[in-house]
Amino acid sequence: MALPSSLRQAGTVAKYELWKHLKGWRLIGLVMLVTVFSVLAVKGMGGAGSAVEFSKGFFSIPAYFLITIAGVVLGGDVLASEFERKTGYLLFSNPMRRVTLVAGKFTASFISVLLMISIFYLTGIVFMLNTYGGVPATLLGSLGLAILYGCAVLSLTFFFSSIMGGTGATMLSFFTFFLIMPFLQSFLLYEMEVEPWYLLTYTSGTIGAFIDPSVQINYTYPDFTVSVLVMLAYLIGALILCAIATKRREMR
Repeated sequence: MALPSSLRQAGTVAKYELWKHLKGWRLIGLVMLVTVFSVLAVKGMGGAGSAVEFSKGFFSIPAYFLITIAGVVLGGDVLASEFERKTGYLLFSNPMRRVTLVAGKFTASFISVLLMISIFYLTGIVFMLNTYGGVPATLLGSLGLAILYGCAVLSLTFFFSSIMGGTGATMLSFFTFFLIMPFLQSFLLYEMEVEPWYLLTYTSGTIGAFIDPSVQINYTYPDFTVSVLVMLAYLIGALILCAIATKRREMR
């Protein structure tokens, strides 16, 4: 009997990983958090004079916060748990490459993060349609940047999960995105007057700025092309390192 292809195996891993998220209430809890936060953010910015003005605020800092939280929560212990809970003994004994396991788990987490982003954007779109009668034409580009940023966050979090324990990887991811990178960003920008274009958190500013770069905003952001390249570098680079680390990591 022929073995399933790597693609089919990755799909099976993704299916069961999604079920694990649902069974553990992690995904449901995030959906509830994103929904409540989105509604509160809409009410807080409901006084904007136009759809563009609303979008610039709604799809900037709130988007960065929610997307990053979703990536950290959904990717922090995904790989580490296989080594900590010894479930890897069952998975790794099967005729399946560890790279396939990483691909399946990343796919499941990406689908979950995409769901969070969709809820957030749909909330903003519904409000703009009801209030302003339309949405900015550039909103689709903002959505694309949000998805790419979410993938990059998830990729780096997966790398941490491949080399550390679940709690340690989650904490390191949280501090990296909410403390270390923002601190370096502020220090380099305002103290050293150097643009930190290579920091992933800095590129998140393009999510809101892309809607209308001509409208003045209260934060800086890199060139859009630079942002895309930096996000792709984090996404691809961290995933490659994650696959290598997972392949070499031993059960203890």
